Amino acid sequence: MNQLLLGASIPFLVGAIFYASNRGRATLKLLIITPCCMAVGSLWAIAPDIPRIIGMTSLYHQLATDPRCDLFFWHYTIDKHEVDSPIYALVFTLILLALLLVALRELTLEEGTP
Repeated sequence: MNQLLLGASIPFLVGAIFYASNRGRATLKLLIITPCCMAVGSLWAIAPDIPRIIGMTSLYHQLATDPRCDLFFWHYTIDKHEVDSPIYALVFTLILLALLLVALRELTLEEGTP
């Protein structure tokens, strides 16, 4: 889970900087691009694990021992030192909730409150 969090948090932080620099307003482009980039970042971060998911265990074990997998957001190093914690899932959920709340706020501001 920590690799998913790392892959998603980098684009999220970039989007948050754009959001803050625009005085707390998000354009439609930002609301679409940020989650898409977060998904791509998350997939990039777990790319060395994909062979295990599709049943190619020999390739997975080869990649798991290759330090060059650090290209995928430090995947190799994280695997060597990771500790499972529910904090990762909590932070990931909070990031997704923040995206949802920003989108809801923009929709409310754009449509007007009844």
